[in-house]
Amino acid sequence: MRRILRLCLPALIPALLAADGHWVRFTSGPFEVLTDAGGHAGRETLVQFLEFRHAVGQILGEPDLQTPLPVRILVFRNARGWTSPAPLSEGRDRYNIVLQEKSAVAPAVYAELTRLFLASNTARMPAAFEHGLTEFFSTVQVTGIHITAGAPPPRPDLDWARIHLLVADPEYYGRIRILLYNLRHGVAEEPAYRNAFNKSPAEIEAQAKQHFAAGHFATTSLDSRPMAESDFPERPVSDSDARLARADLLAGAQSAAEYRALLNDDAKVPEAHEGLGLLALRDGRKDEARAEFASAMQAGSTSARCYIEYARLEPDHAKATQALLKAAGINPKLDEPFALLAQRDTDPRQRIAHWRAAAERNPRNAAYWQSLAECYLADHDFAGAAKAWTQGEQAAADPATRDRMRQARLAVEQQRLDYEAAEKQREAAEQARELESLKAEARAHVHAIEAQYNGGAPKTTPNAVPWWNGPQPNAKVSGTLTRVECLGKQLRLTVRAAEGKPMKLLIADPGKVVLSGQQASGGQQMLACGAQNRAVSIEYWAKADARLGTAGEVATIELQ
Repeated sequence: MRRILRLCLPALIPALLAADGHWVRFTSGPFEVLTDAGGHAGRETLVQFLEFRHAVGQILGEPDLQTPLPVRILVFRNARGWTSPAPLSEGRDRYNIVLQEKSAVAPAVYAELTRLFLASNTARMPAAFEHGLTEFFSTVQVTGIHITAGAPPPRPDLDWARIHLLVADPEYYGRIRILLYNLRHGVAEEPAYRNAFNKSPAEIEAQAKQHFAAGHFATTSLDSRPMAESDFPERPVSDSDARLARADLLAGAQSAAEYRALLNDDAKVPEAHEGLGLLALRDGRKDEARAEFASAMQAGSTSARCYIEYARLEPDHAKATQALLKAAGINPKLDEPFALLAQRDTDPRQRIAHWRAAAERNPRNAAYWQSLAECYLADHDFAGAAKAWTQGEQAAADPATRDRMRQARLAVEQQRLDYEAAEKQREAAEQARELESLKAEARAHVHAIEAQYNGGAPKTTPNAVPWWNGPQPNAKVSGTLTRVECLGKQLRLTVRAAEGKPMKLLIADPGKVVLSGQQASGGQQMLACGAQNRAVSIEYWAKADARLGTAGEVATIELQ
Protein backbone atom coordinates (compact mmCIF):
# COMPACT_ATOMS: atom_id res chain seq x y z
CA MET A 1 0.00 0.00 0.00
CA ARG A 2 2.82 2.38 0.85
CA ARG A 3 4.42 1.69 -2.52
CA ILE A 4 1.20 2.52 -4.40
CA LEU A 5 0.84 5.82 -2.54
CA ARG A 6 4.39 6.72 -3.35
CA LEU A 7 3.84 6.11 -7.06
CA CYS A 8 0.66 8.23 -7.13
CA LEU A 9 2.03 11.12 -5.09
CA PRO A 10 3.23 13.32 -8.04
CA ALA A 11 -0.21 13.22 -9.58
CA LEU A 12 -1.78 14.19 -6.25
CA ILE A 13 0.41 17.27 -5.64
CA PRO A 14 -1.71 19.77 -7.62
CA ALA A 15 -4.93 18.51 -6.03
CA LEU A 16 -3.48 18.69 -2.52
CA LEU A 17 -2.18 22.21 -3.13
CA ALA A 18 -5.44 23.37 -4.64
CA ALA A 19 -7.27 22.38 -1.50
CA ASP A 20 -4.65 23.88 0.75
CA GLY A 21 -6.10 27.34 1.35
CA HIS A 22 -7.95 30.39 0.17
CA TRP A 23 -5.87 32.75 -1.94
CA VAL A 24 -6.36 36.53 -2.11
CA ARG A 25 -4.75 39.30 -4.18
CA PHE A 26 -3.70 42.90 -3.47
CA THR A 27 -2.28 45.24 -6.14
CA SER A 28 -0.77 48.73 -6.30
CA GLY A 29 1.84 50.29 -8.59
CA PRO A 30 4.11 47.62 -10.04
CA PHE A 31 3.37 45.19 -7.17
CA GLU A 32 0.93 42.31 -6.93
CA VAL A 33 0.71 40.31 -3.70
CA LEU A 34 -0.82 36.83 -3.77
CA THR A 35 -1.15 34.93 -0.52
CA ASP A 36 -2.89 32.00 1.15
CA ALA A 37 -1.90 33.37 4.57
CA GLY A 38 -4.91 35.69 4.90
CA GLY A 39 -5.79 39.26 4.03
CA HIS A 40 -3.81 40.85 6.85
CA ALA A 41 -0.55 39.22 5.75
CA GLY A 42 -1.14 40.20 2.12
CA ARG A 43 -2.03 43.82 2.85
CA GLU A 44 0.87 44.23 5.28
CA THR A 45 3.31 42.86 2.69
CA LEU A 46 2.03 45.20 -0.03
CA VAL A 47 2.37 48.24 2.25
CA GLN A 48 5.91 47.19 3.14
CA PHE A 49 7.02 47.05 -0.50
CA LEU A 50 5.20 50.25 -1.43
CA GLU A 51 6.98 52.12 1.37
CA PHE A 52 10.29 50.65 0.25
CA ARG A 53 9.61 51.86 -3.31
CA HIS A 54 8.72 55.28 -1.89
CA ALA A 55 12.01 55.39 0.06
CA VAL A 56 14.12 54.61 -3.01
CA GLY A 57 12.15 57.09 -5.09
CA GLN A 58 12.57 60.03 -2.73
CA ILE A 59 16.35 59.58 -2.57
CA LEU A 60 16.64 59.24 -6.36
CA GLY A 61 14.21 62.08 -6.99
CA GLU A 62 11.95 59.71 -8.98
CA PRO A 63 8.59 59.55 -7.15
CA ASP A 64 6.91 57.02 -9.47
CA LEU A 65 9.35 54.17 -9.94
CA GLN A 66 8.20 51.58 -12.48
CA THR A 67 9.35 48.20 -13.76
CA PRO A 68 9.11 46.77 -17.28
CA LEU A 69 7.23 43.73 -15.91
CA PRO A 70 4.96 43.52 -12.86
CA VAL A 71 6.50 42.27 -9.61
CA ARG A 72 4.52 39.45 -8.02
CA ILE A 73 5.11 38.71 -4.33
CA LEU A 74 3.90 35.29 -3.24
CA VAL A 75 3.39 34.99 0.52
CA PHE A 76 2.99 31.34 1.47
CA ARG A 77 1.59 29.98 4.69
CA ASN A 78 3.51 26.83 3.80
CA ALA A 79 5.63 26.99 0.64
CA ARG A 80 5.80 23.17 0.27
CA GLY A 81 8.86 23.43 -1.95
CA TRP A 82 7.62 26.35 -4.06
CA THR A 83 10.67 28.58 -4.09
CA SER A 84 12.19 31.16 -6.40
CA PRO A 85 15.64 30.47 -7.91
CA ALA A 86 16.80 33.97 -6.88
CA PRO A 87 15.68 36.67 -4.41
CA LEU A 88 14.06 38.43 -7.41
CA SER A 89 13.62 36.18 -10.42
CA GLU A 90 11.93 36.53 -13.79
CA GLY A 91 9.09 34.08 -14.08
CA ARG A 92 6.80 33.42 -17.00
CA ASP A 93 5.42 36.92 -17.47
CA ARG A 94 6.60 38.89 -14.41
CA TYR A 95 9.23 39.11 -11.70
CA ASN A 96 8.72 36.91 -8.65
CA ILE A 97 9.54 37.27 -4.97
CA VAL A 98 8.71 34.36 -2.64
CA LEU A 99 8.15 35.01 1.08
CA GLN A 100 7.09 32.85 3.99
CA GLU A 101 4.37 34.18 6.27
CA LYS A 102 5.76 36.25 9.17
CA SER A 103 9.30 36.09 7.78
CA ALA A 104 11.30 39.30 7.38
CA VAL A 105 12.20 40.45 3.90
CA ALA A 106 15.81 39.41 3.27
CA PRO A 107 18.35 42.16 2.44
CA ALA A 108 19.07 40.33 -0.82
CA VAL A 109 15.47 40.91 -1.93
CA TYR A 110 15.69 44.65 -1.27
CA ALA A 111 19.11 44.80 -2.95
CA GLU A 112 17.83 43.13 -6.14
CA LEU A 113 14.71 45.30 -6.15
CA THR A 114 16.91 48.41 -5.86
CA ARG A 115 18.95 47.25 -8.85
CA LEU A 116 15.75 46.72 -10.83
CA PHE A 117 14.47 50.20 -9.97
CA LEU A 118 17.79 51.77 -10.97
CA ALA A 119 17.96 49.83 -14.24
CA SER A 120 14.35 50.59 -15.16
CA ASN A 121 14.14 54.27 -14.23
CA THR A 122 17.54 55.98 -14.43
CA ALA A 123 20.49 56.32 -16.75
CA ARG A 124 23.68 54.77 -15.48
CA MET A 125 25.55 56.53 -12.69
CA PRO A 126 29.15 55.97 -11.55
CA ALA A 127 29.56 52.40 -10.29
CA ALA A 128 30.47 53.57 -6.79
CA PHE A 129 27.12 55.31 -6.40
CA GLU A 130 25.08 52.44 -7.81
CA HIS A 131 26.80 49.96 -5.53
CA GLY A 132 26.45 52.28 -2.54
CA LEU A 133 22.72 52.82 -3.16
CA THR A 134 22.12 49.08 -3.51
CA GLU A 135 23.92 48.33 -0.25
CA PHE A 136 22.22 51.21 1.56
CA PHE A 137 18.67 50.19 0.62
CA SER A 138 19.31 46.50 1.27
CA THR A 139 19.00 47.14 5.04
CA VAL A 140 15.90 49.34 4.99
CA GLN A 141 13.27 48.33 7.54
CA VAL A 142 9.57 49.07 7.18
CA THR A 143 7.22 48.77 10.17
CA GLY A 144 3.68 49.70 9.29
CA ILE A 145 4.29 52.81 7.22
CA HIS A 146 7.44 53.86 9.11
CA ILE A 147 10.70 53.65 7.15
CA THR A 148 14.05 53.27 8.91
CA ALA A 149 17.27 53.42 6.88
CA GLY A 150 20.97 53.46 7.61
CA ALA A 151 21.64 50.14 9.33
CA PRO A 152 25.04 48.89 8.10
CA PRO A 153 25.15 45.78 5.90
CA PRO A 154 27.22 42.76 7.02
CA ARG A 155 30.29 44.12 5.21
CA PRO A 156 30.03 47.93 4.94
CA ASP A 157 32.41 49.65 2.55
CA LEU A 158 33.26 53.19 1.51
CA ASP A 159 30.59 53.26 -1.23
CA TRP A 160 27.92 52.43 1.34
CA ALA A 161 29.37 54.94 3.84
CA ARG A 162 29.31 57.72 1.22
CA ILE A 163 25.56 57.21 0.65
CA HIS A 164 24.97 56.84 4.39
CA LEU A 165 26.64 60.22 5.01
CA LEU A 166 24.64 61.96 2.28
CA VAL A 167 21.32 60.52 3.50
CA ALA A 168 21.75 60.41 7.28
CA ASP A 169 23.52 63.74 7.73
CA PRO A 170 20.93 66.60 7.84
CA GLU A 171 23.45 68.86 6.09
CA TYR A 172 23.17 66.78 2.92
CA TYR A 173 19.82 64.99 3.09
CA GLY A 174 17.37 66.45 0.61
CA ARG A 175 20.15 67.53 -1.72
CA ILE A 176 21.54 64.11 -2.58
CA ARG A 177 18.81 63.79 -5.21
CA ILE A 178 20.31 66.84 -6.97
CA LEU A 179 23.69 65.13 -7.11
CA LEU A 180 22.21 61.87 -8.38
CA TYR A 181 20.13 63.69 -11.00
CA ASN A 182 23.23 65.45 -12.34
CA LEU A 183 25.32 62.29 -12.39
CA ARG A 184 22.76 60.23 -14.33
CA HIS A 185 22.40 63.03 -16.86
CA GLY A 186 26.08 63.02 -17.73
CA VAL A 187 27.20 66.05 -15.71
CA ALA A 188 30.85 65.83 -14.67
CA GLU A 189 31.48 65.19 -10.97
CA GLU A 190 32.98 68.59 -10.18
CA PRO A 191 29.95 70.68 -11.24
CA ALA A 192 27.54 67.95 -10.07
CA TYR A 193 28.85 68.08 -6.50
CA ARG A 194 28.97 71.87 -6.44
CA ASN A 195 25.42 72.15 -7.78
CA ALA A 196 24.21 69.87 -4.98
CA PHE A 197 26.36 70.77 -1.98
CA ASN A 198 28.49 73.76 -2.98
CA LYS A 199 31.49 71.54 -2.24
CA SER A 200 34.03 69.78 -4.42
CA PRO A 201 34.09 66.00 -4.86
CA ALA A 202 37.38 65.91 -2.98
CA GLU A 203 35.85 67.61 0.04
CA ILE A 204 32.88 65.21 0.18
CA GLU A 205 35.16 62.21 -0.39
CA ALA A 206 37.42 63.21 2.49
CA GLN A 207 34.40 63.57 4.76
CA ALA A 208 33.04 60.18 3.62
CA LYS A 209 36.34 58.51 4.48
CA GLN A 210 36.32 60.06 7.95
CA HIS A 211 32.72 58.97 8.41
CA PHE A 212 33.57 55.41 7.37
CA ALA A 213 36.65 55.26 9.59
CA ALA A 214 34.72 56.52 12.63
CA GLY A 215 32.21 53.68 12.33
CA HIS A 216 29.33 55.51 14.04
CA PHE A 217 26.44 54.71 11.71
CA ALA A 218 23.17 55.97 13.12
CA THR A 219 19.86 55.05 11.52
CA THR A 220 17.47 57.69 10.26
CA SER A 221 13.78 57.89 9.45
CA LEU A 222 12.68 58.62 5.90
CA ASP A 223 9.45 60.29 4.93
CA SER A 224 6.73 57.70 4.41
CA ARG A 225 3.80 57.61 2.05
CA PRO A 226 0.43 58.02 3.84
CA MET A 227 -1.76 54.94 3.37
CA ALA A 228 -5.05 53.59 4.64
CA GLU A 229 -6.33 50.03 4.79
CA SER A 230 -9.16 50.96 2.44
CA ASP A 231 -6.59 51.86 -0.24
CA PHE A 232 -5.99 48.16 -0.85
CA PRO A 233 -9.17 46.15 -1.32
CA GLU A 234 -8.89 42.39 -1.05
CA ARG A 235 -9.71 40.43 -4.21
CA PRO A 236 -10.30 36.69 -4.38
CA VAL A 237 -8.04 34.47 -6.46
CA SER A 238 -9.49 31.50 -8.34
CA ASP A 239 -8.05 28.04 -7.91
CA SER A 240 -6.65 28.04 -11.45
CA ASP A 241 -5.05 31.49 -10.96
CA ALA A 242 -3.38 30.33 -7.73
CA ARG A 243 -2.09 27.17 -9.38
CA LEU A 244 -0.77 29.17 -12.35
CA ALA A 245 0.96 31.68 -10.05
CA ARG A 246 2.83 28.87 -8.33
CA ALA A 247 3.74 27.21 -11.62
CA ASP A 248 4.98 30.55 -12.99
CA LEU A 249 7.84 30.42 -10.52
CA LEU A 250 9.37 28.05 -13.12
CA ALA A 251 10.48 25.69 -10.36
CA GLY A 252 11.50 22.82 -12.63
CA ALA A 253 9.55 19.53 -12.52
CA GLN A 254 7.12 20.89 -9.94
CA SER A 255 6.05 23.69 -12.27
CA ALA A 256 5.92 21.34 -15.28
CA ALA A 257 3.53 19.03 -13.38
CA GLU A 258 1.30 21.98 -12.47
CA TYR A 259 1.23 23.27 -16.07
CA ARG A 260 0.27 19.84 -17.39
CA ALA A 261 -2.44 19.51 -14.75
CA LEU A 262 -3.89 22.84 -15.90
CA LEU A 263 -3.88 21.65 -19.52
CA ASN A 264 -5.64 18.45 -18.47
CA ASP A 265 -8.31 20.63 -16.82
CA ASP A 266 -8.49 22.82 -19.95
CA ALA A 267 -7.58 25.80 -17.74
CA LYS A 268 -5.04 28.56 -18.47
CA VAL A 269 -4.14 26.90 -21.75
CA PRO A 270 -1.98 29.67 -23.38
CA GLU A 271 -0.14 30.32 -20.13
CA ALA A 272 0.52 26.62 -19.47
CA HIS A 273 1.92 26.05 -22.97
CA GLU A 274 4.16 29.10 -22.60
CA GLY A 275 5.41 27.93 -19.21
CA LEU A 276 6.24 24.48 -20.59
CA GLY A 277 8.04 26.20 -23.48
CA LEU A 278 10.18 28.24 -21.08
CA LEU A 279 11.08 25.15 -19.07
CA ALA A 280 12.00 23.27 -22.26
CA LEU A 281 14.06 26.23 -23.47
CA ARG A 282 15.91 26.36 -20.17
CA ASP A 283 16.80 22.69 -20.61
CA GLY A 284 18.01 23.21 -24.19
CA ARG A 285 15.06 21.48 -25.91
CA LYS A 286 14.59 24.19 -28.53
CA ASP A 287 12.28 22.38 -30.95
CA GLU A 288 9.96 21.40 -28.11
CA ALA A 289 10.06 24.96 -26.79
CA ARG A 290 9.15 26.44 -30.18
CA ALA A 291 6.21 24.05 -30.51
CA GLU A 292 4.93 24.99 -27.04
CA PHE A 293 5.23 28.72 -27.80
CA ALA A 294 3.38 28.20 -31.09
CA SER A 295 0.59 26.38 -29.22
CA ALA A 296 0.39 29.22 -26.71
CA MET A 297 0.13 31.80 -29.49
CA GLN A 298 -2.53 29.75 -31.27
CA ALA A 299 -4.49 29.59 -28.02
CA GLY A 300 -4.45 33.41 -27.78
CA SER A 301 -1.44 34.18 -25.55
CA THR A 302 -1.25 37.74 -24.26
CA SER A 303 2.30 37.39 -22.95
CA ALA A 304 4.96 39.44 -24.74
CA ARG A 305 7.68 37.03 -23.64
CA CYS A 306 5.94 34.14 -25.41
CA TYR A 307 6.14 35.96 -28.74
CA ILE A 308 9.71 37.12 -28.13
CA GLU A 309 11.01 33.63 -27.35
CA TYR A 310 9.11 32.18 -30.31
CA ALA A 311 10.70 34.78 -32.61
CA ARG A 312 14.18 33.85 -31.37
CA LEU A 313 13.58 30.22 -32.36
CA GLU A 314 11.51 30.68 -35.54
CA PRO A 315 13.63 30.41 -38.74
CA ASP A 316 10.92 31.92 -40.94
CA HIS A 317 11.74 35.63 -41.14
CA ALA A 318 8.18 36.82 -41.79
CA LYS A 319 6.69 34.79 -38.93
CA ALA A 320 9.39 35.93 -36.52
CA THR A 321 8.85 39.58 -37.48
CA GLN A 322 5.10 39.33 -36.93
CA ALA A 323 5.69 37.77 -33.52
CA LEU A 324 8.03 40.60 -32.50
CA LEU A 325 5.57 43.26 -33.62
CA LYS A 326 2.90 41.51 -31.56
CA ALA A 327 5.19 41.47 -28.50
CA ALA A 328 5.91 45.21 -28.89
CA GLY A 329 2.19 45.89 -29.00
CA ILE A 330 1.49 43.82 -25.88
CA ASN A 331 4.17 45.48 -23.76
CA PRO A 332 5.60 48.70 -25.27
CA LYS A 333 7.99 49.08 -22.32
CA LEU A 334 10.18 46.16 -23.42
CA ASP A 335 13.36 46.81 -25.39
CA GLU A 336 13.95 43.26 -26.68
CA PRO A 337 11.35 43.27 -29.50
CA PHE A 338 12.83 46.42 -31.01
CA ALA A 339 16.42 45.17 -30.71
CA LEU A 340 15.50 41.90 -32.44
CA LEU A 341 13.60 43.79 -35.15
CA ALA A 342 16.64 46.01 -35.72
CA GLN A 343 18.86 42.95 -36.15
CA ARG A 344 16.50 41.50 -38.76
CA ASP A 345 15.44 44.59 -40.74
CA THR A 346 17.36 45.49 -43.89
CA ASP A 347 15.84 48.96 -44.40
CA PRO A 348 18.41 51.50 -43.06
CA ARG A 349 15.80 53.98 -41.81
CA GLN A 350 13.75 51.27 -40.11
CA ARG A 351 16.87 49.92 -38.40
CA ILE A 352 17.58 53.38 -37.00
CA ALA A 353 14.01 53.62 -35.70
CA HIS A 354 14.19 50.17 -34.08
CA TRP A 355 17.58 50.73 -32.43
CA ARG A 356 16.46 54.12 -31.15
CA ALA A 357 13.32 52.58 -29.64
CA ALA A 358 15.37 49.81 -27.97
CA ALA A 359 17.93 52.27 -26.56
CA GLU A 360 15.26 54.62 -25.24
CA ARG A 361 13.61 51.74 -23.38
CA ASN A 362 16.90 50.43 -22.00
CA PRO A 363 19.31 53.39 -21.89
CA ARG A 364 21.84 51.41 -19.85
CA ASN A 365 22.58 49.03 -22.73
CA ALA A 366 25.72 50.45 -24.32
CA ALA A 367 25.52 47.95 -27.19
CA TYR A 368 22.20 49.46 -28.27
CA TRP A 369 23.70 52.96 -28.45
CA GLN A 370 26.69 51.63 -30.39
CA SER A 371 24.43 49.94 -32.96
CA LEU A 372 22.35 53.12 -33.26
CA ALA A 373 25.48 55.25 -33.76
CA GLU A 374 26.78 52.92 -36.47
CA CYS A 375 23.42 53.09 -38.30
CA TYR A 376 23.50 56.89 -38.12
CA LEU A 377 27.03 56.90 -39.58
CA ALA A 378 25.94 54.63 -42.44
CA ASP A 379 23.18 57.17 -43.15
CA HIS A 380 25.69 60.05 -42.92
CA ASP A 381 23.79 61.55 -39.95
CA PHE A 382 26.85 62.67 -38.02
CA ALA A 383 24.96 64.72 -35.43
CA GLY A 384 22.79 61.70 -34.57
CA ALA A 385 25.87 59.47 -34.37
CA ALA A 386 27.65 61.85 -31.98
CA LYS A 387 24.62 61.91 -29.66
CA ALA A 388 24.36 58.12 -29.72
CA TRP A 389 28.07 57.71 -28.89
CA THR A 390 27.63 60.16 -26.01
CA GLN A 391 24.73 58.12 -24.64
CA GLY A 392 26.78 54.95 -25.08
CA GLU A 393 29.63 56.48 -23.11
CA GLN A 394 27.19 57.31 -20.30
CA ALA A 395 25.73 53.77 -20.42
CA ALA A 396 29.07 51.94 -20.39
CA ALA A 397 29.60 49.89 -17.25
CA ASP A 398 33.39 49.54 -17.48
CA PRO A 399 36.19 52.04 -18.19
CA ALA A 400 37.42 50.25 -21.33
CA THR A 401 34.02 50.39 -23.02
CA ARG A 402 33.52 53.97 -21.88
CA ASP A 403 36.86 55.02 -23.39
CA ARG A 404 36.06 53.23 -26.66
CA MET A 405 32.74 55.08 -26.88
CA ARG A 406 34.47 58.39 -26.15
CA GLN A 407 37.05 57.83 -28.90
CA ALA A 408 34.29 56.94 -31.35
CA ARG A 409 32.46 60.16 -30.46
CA LEU A 410 35.60 62.24 -30.96
CA ALA A 411 36.18 60.63 -34.36
CA VAL A 412 32.76 61.69 -35.68
CA GLU A 413 33.84 65.25 -36.52
CA GLN A 414 36.73 64.02 -38.69
CA GLN A 415 34.41 61.49 -40.33
CA ARG A 416 32.04 64.34 -41.16
CA LEU A 417 34.81 66.45 -42.68
CA ASP A 418 36.11 63.50 -44.72
CA TYR A 419 32.62 62.75 -46.01
CA GLU A 420 31.95 66.37 -46.99
CA ALA A 421 35.30 66.58 -48.80
CA ALA A 422 34.58 63.35 -50.67
CA GLU A 423 31.12 64.65 -51.60
CA LYS A 424 32.61 67.86 -53.02
CA GLN A 425 35.09 65.83 -55.08
CA ARG A 426 32.31 63.56 -56.32
CA GLU A 427 30.11 66.52 -57.30
CA ALA A 428 32.99 68.24 -59.09
CA ALA A 429 33.82 65.04 -60.99
CA GLU A 430 30.17 64.60 -61.92
CA GLN A 431 29.93 68.16 -63.22
CA ALA A 432 33.11 67.64 -65.22
CA ARG A 433 31.67 64.47 -66.74
CA GLU A 434 28.45 66.27 -67.67
CA LEU A 435 30.39 69.12 -69.30
CA GLU A 436 32.57 66.72 -71.24
CA SER A 437 29.46 64.83 -72.34
CA LEU A 438 27.95 68.06 -73.71
CA LYS A 439 31.16 68.87 -75.56
CA ALA A 440 31.35 65.37 -77.00
CA GLU A 441 27.75 65.59 -78.13
CA ALA A 442 28.40 68.89 -79.89
CA ARG A 443 31.49 67.48 -81.58
CA ALA A 444 29.52 64.44 -82.67
CA HIS A 445 26.95 66.65 -84.40
CA VAL A 446 29.69 68.48 -86.27
CA HIS A 447 31.46 65.25 -87.24
CA ALA A 448 28.19 63.80 -88.48
CA ILE A 449 27.84 66.74 -90.89
CA GLU A 450 31.46 66.43 -92.00
CA ALA A 451 31.05 62.70 -92.59
CA GLN A 452 28.43 63.42 -95.27
CA TYR A 453 31.11 65.04 -97.44
CA ASN A 454 34.20 62.96 -96.66
CA GLY A 455 33.93 61.10 -99.98
CA GLY A 456 33.54 64.09 -102.33
CA ALA A 457 30.46 65.77 -103.68
CA PRO A 458 27.25 64.65 -101.99
CA LYS A 459 25.42 61.92 -103.78
CA THR A 460 22.13 62.77 -105.31
CA THR A 461 19.07 60.67 -104.99
CA PRO A 462 16.70 60.33 -107.93
CA ASN A 463 13.35 61.97 -107.39
CA ALA A 464 14.64 63.58 -104.21
CA VAL A 465 12.17 65.71 -102.29
CA PRO A 466 13.00 68.74 -100.16
CA TRP A 467 13.75 67.96 -96.48
CA TRP A 468 11.63 70.82 -95.25
CA ASN A 469 8.04 71.71 -95.90
CA GLY A 470 8.19 75.17 -94.46
CA PRO A 471 8.87 78.51 -96.15
CA GLN A 472 11.77 78.87 -98.58
CA PRO A 473 14.85 80.94 -97.63
CA ASN A 474 14.22 84.61 -98.35
CA ALA A 475 17.79 85.96 -98.37
CA LYS A 476 21.21 85.09 -99.79
CA VAL A 477 24.80 86.16 -99.24
CA SER A 478 27.99 85.24 -101.09
CA GLY A 479 31.46 85.82 -99.75
CA THR A 480 34.14 84.23 -97.60
CA LEU A 481 33.43 82.12 -94.50
CA THR A 482 35.98 83.43 -91.97
CA ARG A 483 34.95 81.79 -88.62
CA VAL A 484 32.73 79.10 -87.11
CA GLU A 485 31.79 79.44 -83.45
CA CYS A 486 30.35 76.48 -81.50
CA LEU A 487 27.50 77.48 -79.18
CA GLY A 488 26.60 74.15 -77.60
CA LYS A 489 24.60 72.34 -80.29
CA GLN A 490 24.35 75.47 -82.44
CA LEU A 491 26.91 77.13 -84.74
CA ARG A 492 27.47 80.83 -85.52
CA LEU A 493 29.08 81.62 -88.92
CA THR A 494 30.92 84.83 -89.79
CA VAL A 495 30.78 85.59 -93.53
CA ARG A 496 32.57 88.50 -95.17
CA ALA A 497 30.38 89.53 -98.10
CA ALA A 498 31.80 90.45 -101.50
CA GLU A 499 31.37 94.12 -100.69
CA GLY A 500 33.55 93.58 -97.60
CA LYS A 501 30.97 93.76 -94.82
CA PRO A 502 31.01 90.88 -92.25
CA MET A 503 27.72 89.15 -91.40
CA LYS A 504 26.88 86.65 -88.69
CA LEU A 505 24.41 83.82 -89.38
CA LEU A 506 23.06 81.11 -87.10
CA ILE A 507 22.91 77.37 -87.74
CA ALA A 508 20.24 76.25 -85.22
CA ASP A 509 20.49 72.54 -86.15
CA PRO A 510 23.54 71.45 -88.20
CA GLY A 511 21.73 68.26 -89.20
CA LYS A 512 19.13 70.27 -91.16
CA VAL A 513 21.51 72.43 -93.18
CA VAL A 514 21.96 71.38 -96.83
CA LEU A 515 25.60 71.47 -98.03
CA SER A 516 26.40 71.43 -101.73
CA GLY A 517 29.12 72.44 -104.18
CA GLN A 518 32.74 71.47 -104.69
CA GLN A 519 34.89 69.83 -101.96
CA ALA A 520 38.34 71.36 -101.87
CA SER A 521 41.24 70.01 -99.78
CA GLY A 522 40.26 70.14 -96.12
CA GLY A 523 36.65 70.69 -96.96
CA GLN A 524 35.58 68.23 -94.25
CA GLN A 525 36.80 70.75 -91.68
CA MET A 526 34.65 73.53 -93.09
CA LEU A 527 32.20 73.50 -90.19
CA ALA A 528 34.74 72.73 -87.47
CA CYS A 529 34.98 75.36 -84.76
CA GLY A 530 37.58 78.07 -85.35
CA ALA A 531 38.99 80.21 -88.14
CA GLN A 532 37.97 79.40 -91.76
CA ASN A 533 38.80 80.73 -95.24
CA ARG A 534 36.35 79.34 -97.74
CA ALA A 535 34.23 80.90 -100.48
CA VAL A 536 30.58 80.15 -99.89
CA SER A 537 27.12 81.09 -101.04
CA ILE A 538 24.52 80.86 -98.24
CA GLU A 539 20.75 80.97 -98.37
CA TYR A 540 19.08 81.96 -95.13
CA TRP A 541 15.90 83.18 -93.49
CA ALA A 542 16.31 86.79 -92.60
CA LYS A 543 15.35 87.07 -88.91
CA ALA A 544 17.65 88.98 -86.61
CA ASP A 545 18.57 87.65 -83.15
CA ALA A 546 19.80 90.54 -81.00
CA ARG A 547 21.04 88.24 -78.20
CA LEU A 548 23.27 86.20 -80.54
CA GLY A 549 24.00 89.10 -82.88
CA THR A 550 22.93 87.12 -86.01
CA ALA A 551 21.07 88.42 -89.05
CA GLY A 552 19.31 85.18 -89.94
CA GLU A 553 19.17 81.37 -89.79
CA VAL A 554 21.08 79.30 -92.40
CA ALA A 555 19.14 76.98 -94.74
CA THR A 556 21.75 75.96 -97.37
CA ILE A 557 25.49 76.36 -97.91
CA GLU A 558 27.06 76.04 -101.34
CA LEU A 559 30.84 75.54 -101.34
CA GLN A 560 32.59 77.40 -104.18
